[in-house]
Amino acid sequence: MSRTTLRRACGAILAVSALGVAATAQADQPVKPHGKEIRLSEASATLQPTFVDTGAPGPSAGDLAVLHDGLLREDGSSAGSFNQVCTLAELKGNPFVSGFECSGSLTLGGDTITMQGPFVPALDEQSAAITGGTGRFRTARGEIVFRAEADEIVVVLAG
Repeated sequence: MSRTTLRRACGAILAVSALGVAATAQADQPVKPHGKEIRLSEASATLQPTFVDTGAPGPSAGDLAVLHDGLLREDGSSAGSFNQVCTLAELKGNPFVSGFECSGSLTLGGDTITMQGPFVPALDEQSAAITGGTGRFRTARGEIVFRAEADEIVVVLAG
C-alpha cells in the first residue's frame, strides 16, 4: 500500500474516532448515582491527523496516528482541546477493522482527563479507561465512551 493510501486510510480511521467527540461539557449533570457525565464535540469538521510510518512502507504494526483538535460544548462554545496518539497494534486486512492502542487527553478549562484503551474504527461504540487527570479531575476514574454513529464521546466519571 502506498504512503498516500496509508495516510488516507489512517485519516479516515481518525475521522471516525474523532467523530466520537460530540456535544457538551456539563460536569455536574449526573449519569449514575455516583457519577457525572461530560459530553463534547470536536471543533474541526475535518481532521488533519499526522501519520508516522515506523516500519515497512504501508500499514504495519507500530505505525502512529497523532490527533489534535479543539472541543466544543453543546452550545458551540469552546470547551478545551483533545490530543490522542494511536499505535497500530494488529493489522487485520485494512486499518478500519484493525486494532489500535490509543492514549490521549482532554483539556477542559485548564484541567486534564487522561485516557487509554483499544480502538477499532469499524465499531459503532467502544470505550477507553480514564487513567487520571489534573486539577478538578485529579482523582478521575471511569470511562470514555465513543459513539461513532451519534458522533459523540461521553466521559463518565465514577463516584
